[in-house]
Amino acid sequence: MVAVKTYKVDLDYEAYLFDPNYRESYPANQKIIREFEYVFFLVNKEEAALKNLKKYERSYLNGLLEMGFAIPQFRAEASHYEFWWGNHHDNKLEKALNSKLTSANLAKKNGWGFKDGAIVETLDEVNKHLALYPDCSRWIIKRLHSFSGIGHYLFSAEDLDESVLSKILVEKVLLEPVYDRLFDIGTTFIVKDGVVQDHFMVENFNSTTGGFKGGAGCSSVDKFKKYIQNKYSYSLNELEKITAEIAQAYISIGALSNIQIDSFVYREHGELKLYALVEVNYRKTMGLVIQSLASKYPQSDWIEWRVESDKYFKQHPLDSEWIRLSPDGNHFQSYLKKNFAF
Repeated sequence: MVAVKTYKVDLDYEAYLFDPNYRESYPANQKIIREFEYVFFLVNKEEAALKNLKKYERSYLNGLLEMGFAIPQFRAEASHYEFWWGNHHDNKLEKALNSKLTSANLAKKNGWGFKDGAIVETLDEVNKHLALYPDCSRWIIKRLHSFSGIGHYLFSAEDLDESVLSKILVEKVLLEPVYDRLFDIGTTFIVKDGVVQDHFMVENFNSTTGGFKGGAGCSSVDKFKKYIQNKYSYSLNELEKITAEIAQAYISIGALSNIQIDSFVYREHGELKLYALVEVNYRKTMGLVIQSLASKYPQSDWIEWRVESDKYFKQHPLDSEWIRLSPDGNHFQSYLKKNFAF
């Protein structure tokens, strides 16, 4: 008889990697896990157990069961488990693969993005770079180890607040123009022992600072490319080719398992342009959740998964076609919609 594996949803993986003062018990780390631990139910298909931080109402779990999701056994007190979100196989390598410094340098070197960006750590370096682009007003600073837009800082070159910047510029950061983004794409390469097995693409719904608000996906890459073509009149063929090259670049650095590449398409002087490499996540991602939902409903032309605050949805109620997937009591709630006919 095969033993059932026990998993822990370590959504605090970035803090574990990059915060020298990291403690698993810190409230901020516990909070993010409690908010989104349920995504394990939406992705996992095997018989499993979960070292859960949050308690779930039986009615909520029964609702997921009726939709065909696999519900694990719950072992809140388990002392032996596998981490589910992050890799945890080589700390130094994982830091390099998940760092925006790595992606920015690769993007600039290979023409995949970051052409007008700079890596800065002083106010003088910021001002010198802004002076190179006098016609560009809106800029963004990204911390090297943040995720989902947390800690990003938007500012205007004409209204630069040096006191705020001095608090940010205590380490290297990325400085870039704010592009007129049309849509964001996450391309995941399924990698096993350093070899690409397959790939999928999703549309990510992000805020102007990169905060995740859900996304859309299809049961196959071809269907997804058709979805984007119909929605934006844009072909993803070039992006598909370039992201395959990016994936191989990360594998050459040492990536052994899944790689998600964030990209976007933007408008410039009326023309659509591709920014192929924004950053790379060497871990599980919300894109995996979107794809898992799309694969679960292959009869749909595409699915949408919306993630917003509970307050937002109370102010902007959805129609009855949307199905709630998140548990009661969460600050952030999420809803699924199956769509038909492009």
